[in-house]
Amino acid sequence: MRGRGDASHDHMRRRLTLCGLALLLCAGLPTVSSAASRSDYELGRFYSLDEVDDAVVQRVTGAVVRFNGATGFIIHADGYVLTNHHVRASFGRTGTVERRVTDHGYAEALDVELVFDDERHDIALYRVVDPAGPFPAVELTTRTPAPGESVFVLGHPSSQPLRASFGHVLANNLEIAGRPSVEYSAQTWWGSSGSPVFDAQGRALAIHWGWDSEGISNGRLTGVPFGTIEREVAAMRPFMTQSRGPTAAACDDPAGWSLRTTRVADGSRLDDLEVVLVPPSRACEETVLAVRYTLHPSFRNPTPMVDGMRPLSLRAWGSFAAGVQVVRSDGDTVTFSDRIVW
Repeated sequence: MRGRGDASHDHMRRRLTLCGLALLLCAGLPTVSSAASRSDYELGRFYSLDEVDDAVVQRVTGAVVRFNGATGFIIHADGYVLTNHHVRASFGRTGTVERRVTDHGYAEALDVELVFDDERHDIALYRVVDPAGPFPAVELTTRTPAPGESVFVLGHPSSQPLRASFGHVLANNLEIAGRPSVEYSAQTWWGSSGSPVFDAQGRALAIHWGWDSEGISNGRLTGVPFGTIEREVAAMRPFMTQSRGPTAAACDDPAGWSLRTTRVADGSRLDDLEVVLVPPSRACEETVLAVRYTLHPSFRNPTPMVDGMRPLSLRAWGSFAAGVQVVRSDGDTVTFSDRIVW
């Protein structure tokens, strides 16, 4: 698995032989098309901001920055900037990044210094030195990305001005090269390392880190989901949030709901688990009256129900798919499926 912050020409030549899923074009950097939005785009193409007619995409561009040969994004109004650990390896502990680099110039240059980094999750957090903020910030969501849901990526392929690409989540709950990962079809390239991977509401689901240079997954593109980062990297938890001020439609969207499973105790045969509902936002959480689960038929009670946001306690020995029906205080229900995995 390779990152895309910087690379040798030998790596580029090897990558150009793959072109998996028709995502990476053998002629080199994918060409630019016109008139793009989250619902109208050509897979595998990059679009300049002038060519994107989508209010959600345009709204989040101000928080994206260009590192030397890579991408990052501001995750807090006080000027905290996130990128990849492998970008830090070449960028260094201090340096200058450029915010919102477009075809018409950039908004400002920012001097940054390293706060911390984490190699397993391929993240590095910087802080703007003497910030003049507040800065526009990307909102992070810790929900599990759902296969099939729409995503878009903003970044600096080949160190270009900001480019957008569009696609869908292909798979989640993966571990690739020892790194927790989600895969998607939105295009990236050399220089896209550290790019935010956004959901349809403009919240970052993951940070892009690389692609399969060996062809094992047919060239699918990969990022580390923020739900995993929240659970496993304590230093990042203060920056995590759910959606602020969601609309009713956001709470009604099944793609926004997920499950989180924690192993409470190891057993000789069965593990003790707690399964928790993860709503799209705290506001959605407040509408939950009850949750009914449809579990594997081998359970003595395959359709348990819990009140409100109470965790579901289970004893299990292997991961499995579960159906979930959320009963809400407005009388509506939301039905989705996820995996019980720990």
